[in-house]
Amino acid sequence: RAEYRVIVETLATESTRKWIKLQATTEDGEDRTERLKELNDELDRLKVRETFRGGSNHDGYFGRGHIYLDTGDTDDPSELVTPIGNGRNKISIAKINGKKRTLDRLQNVEPIWAYPSIYNSTDPLKPDWYEPSEWFVMGKRIHRSRFLTLVSRPVPDLLKPAYSFGGLAATQMAKPTVDNWLRTRQSVSDITHAFSVMVL
Repeated sequence: RAEYRVIVETLATESTRKWIKLQATTEDGEDRTERLKELNDELDRLKVRETFRGGSNHDGYFGRGHIYLDTGDTDDPSELVTPIGNGRNKISIAKINGKKRTLDRLQNVEPIWAYPSIYNSTDPLKPDWYEPSEWFVMGKRIHRSRFLTLVSRPVPDLLKPAYSFGGLAATQMAKPTVDNWLRTRQSVSDITHAFSVMVL
């Protein structure tokens, strides 16, 4: 229904409308203009803004969105289950160094094709409590650092497995309001039609 789509797409568009502005501060007086241009060009090449808008759309429709970080290992099952780090640590520097290997692309994956594989459900004192460390994507196991998950309306821990570790979809939350609106709109139309027929 268009009513649901307008809600979800408005939130996704507005959340990425202004986007981000990269800035650099330097103590040595070095000009970082060229480096900033390289970073902005890379953001454009990877279509980061559009991908995050797509992930936000999926979050609105399904309660979670996924972004796959393609490092060129999509067909290597043994590599897909290994982490790629947080972007700044030694693992990231070793795996994506910008010379031999780069981040090829970002890909939105609808949540219907992904479900959690391994997660800690035994110790709530650990940082990975109810956080999947791996995901299955159509049978492929993928480490969570390669498969970003967007959840804007999380549910309590008790419900996370039932929601496949997503959250409440905006469409689910809007359903009662949309149903009332559709019923009211139809009722007004029915009254107007009945009145017109009676007068005629």
